[in-house]
Amino acid sequence: MVDQQGDNGAIAVVGAGFSGTIAAIQLRRRLPAALAVYLLERSGQFARGIAYANSKVAHLLNVRAANMSAFPDDPTHFERWLETHAARWPGELIRTSAGGFATRRLYGLYLESTLHSEIASSGGTVRLLTEEVYGLEQTPEGGRLVCRDGKSIAVRGVVLATGSLPANRPCDGVEFRDPWTPEALAGLDPLAPVLIVGTGLTMVDLVLALDAQGFRGPIIALSRRGLVPQAHEAIGQGWPAPEFTEQVRGSALLLFQAVRAELRAAAAQNIGWRAVIDSLRPQTAALWRGLAGAERGRFLRHIRPYWDIHRHRMAPPAAELVNRLRAEGVLRVLRGRVRAVQPGTGLAAVQYDACPTGACKTLAVQRVIYATGLQGVRASGGLVAALLASGQARLDGQELGLDVTQGLNIIDGDGKVARNLWALGPIVRGTFWECLAVPDIRQQADQLAREVVSALAPASVEVSV
Repeated sequence: MVDQQGDNGAIAVVGAGFSGTIAAIQLRRRLPAALAVYLLERSGQFARGIAYANSKVAHLLNVRAANMSAFPDDPTHFERWLETHAARWPGELIRTSAGGFATRRLYGLYLESTLHSEIASSGGTVRLLTEEVYGLEQTPEGGRLVCRDGKSIAVRGVVLATGSLPANRPCDGVEFRDPWTPEALAGLDPLAPVLIVGTGLTMVDLVLALDAQGFRGPIIALSRRGLVPQAHEAIGQGWPAPEFTEQVRGSALLLFQAVRAELRAAAAQNIGWRAVIDSLRPQTAALWRGLAGAERGRFLRHIRPYWDIHRHRMAPPAAELVNRLRAEGVLRVLRGRVRAVQPGTGLAAVQYDACPTGACKTLAVQRVIYATGLQGVRASGGLVAALLASGQARLDGQELGLDVTQGLNIIDGDGKVARNLWALGPIVRGTFWECLAVPDIRQQADQLAREVVSALAPASVEVSV
C-alpha cells in the first residue's frame, strides 16, 4: 500500500464539482499555509462535475449570470470574468429580458479558471489528485483515505463535496437510471418514442439535448402531477419578506397557506408570484429547520412539487423551446406512475398508473430515462456508502442525504459529531434544504472554511482571510 502524506498534514476535499472546488478555494484562503489542501476527483475532471461538464449541448444555467459569482463577498466576480473572457466563446452568453444566462460549459470554464488562479497563487499547497476514494480509516492524527488503486492518503480532516450522486444501478439498454450518462441518449432511433420519467429541470435538459442531436420522434414526460418548471421573467417590483408566527413556522400546511395568502396579496397589487417566492429565499433554511420530522415529510409528499417548479425556474430560451415542442405535439406531459417496464424485441411496453384515476395504461417506447432528481445516498456507492456502513456517518431524518450539524460537521451513527469530518452541498440538503444552487453553496463553503479553521488551526497561528 502506497502512503501519501503532506508535509504538515492536509485537508482533503472529496469531489471537485462546484461544491468541492469552491470549498477548496475557501479553505486555501483561510487555512495556515502549513496545511495543504487536496482536491480529489475520481473522474479527473476538476471544477466541472455533472452540472458544468463540457457538453456538446449549450445547456443554459437556470440562474442569472448576475447571481453566479463563486464568492459571497464578491457578487460581481463572475460578471467581471465574463467581461474579460466571454468574447472568446460567442453564443455562450444569452441576454434576455429576464437577464443574462450563461451556458453551463462556459460556467465550467470560469470555475476552472478560478481554481487554477488559486493554485498558481498557493505556492503548490493546493493539489489536484485523480483518485477514487472508497473508505476512511480514523487515526490519532486525523484519518487515512483509502483509494481504489491501493494508495492511502493521510489527512488531518475530510470534506465531503460529492454533489449530486449518480445512481449506482446498471442500465439494461432500455432503462437508464442515470440521466447524465452519455449512453442515455446514444443510439436512439430518431423517430421512435422516448419516455422521460420526471418533469423537472432534468427533463428539460434531456429534451433540449434530444432536440439538439436531431431527435424528431415523440418525447413523453411522465410524473405524478405533470408539473413543469416555470420560466424566469424580467425582475419587477420586489415583495417584503413575510413574517410568520411560530405556529405557522411549525406546520407545513400552515406555511403553505400563509405563502398562498402572500401571493394573493401581491397579486392584488399587480406584483407577480416570482417576487413573493424570491422574498422567501433568505429564510428558507430557517423555515425548513423549524419543521419537525413529520412536517418535513408532509412538505416533501404534498408541497415540494409545487415549490420546486416555482423556485427552480427555466432560462427563457429553454422555456421557449419546451413550449414550442409541446404546442407541436412532439413533447407530451402525462400524469402517472411507472408500474412496470417490459423490454421486447422492438419497443418496450411501459405500464403506468394514470393519475388521478389510477387506471393502468401502456406506452410503447424505445427507451426509459429516469429524471427524478437526486438519488438516495445509499444507492450511490463509494465513500459515502462506506461511511454509512461503518457508522462514521448517518442519514438525515428524511434520508435525503447525510446528517450534519448547523456547522456542517457530519454526525455519526451514534448521534455524535464526527471528528474532523464535514460535508456541504446537495448531500446535506436534508439539514438545510436550500443547498443545490450556487448562491446557497457558496455561502456554505465560506461557513465551512471558517468551521475547519476553528477546529484545526492552532489559536496561535494567524490564518489568511
